[in-house]
Amino acid sequence: MTLADLKPNDTAIIAGIEHPDAALISRVMALGLIPGEAISVLNVAPLGCPIQTKVGNTYISIRKTDARFIQLSR
Repeated sequence: MTLADLKPNDTAIIAGIEHPDAALISRVMALGLIPGEAISVLNVAPLGCPIQTKVGNTYISIRKTDARFIQLSR
């Protein structure tokens, strides 16, 4: 399951980030999206992008295309 699959008010644990671009992985991890952290989806825009999330005390809006690379576990 990926972050793009979660619906509003769902919570999961970040299992990993898999993307061929190491710069994107670094940027996402710098925002606080680190494996082992709980992530909640607060809202999804009407066209599905962006996705508003909460990790710890941080609110992050992420594009759906990037959310597909964030692997989750329940």
